Amino acid sequence: MLLGGVTDRPEHAVEVARLIRRTGLPVKVNLIAWNPGPGIEYQTPQPEAVEAFRRTLADAGIPAYVRKPRGRDIYAACGQLKRTVEG
Repeated sequence: MLLGGVTDRPEHAVEVARLIRRTGLPVKVNLIAWNPGPGIEYQTPQPEAVEAFRRTLADAGIPAYVRKPRGRDIYAACGQLKRTVEG
């Protein structure tokens, strides 16, 4: 999960690659950009940051894929829970 300005920086990608290499396991990474929602303070990372993160992992020999967001419009995408307030 990439949070804009929190976990989407190049140094985070380098650290993820280092941790993965230490395991010695064959790993692939699915990158999921945070999706905004009401009352949630995190931000969606910029597309350029997501791609740079993916590229850093790929350059380290780690297959990495960017998941396409679905359900944003109804707050049902990754990182969201639909909030309904009645009142």
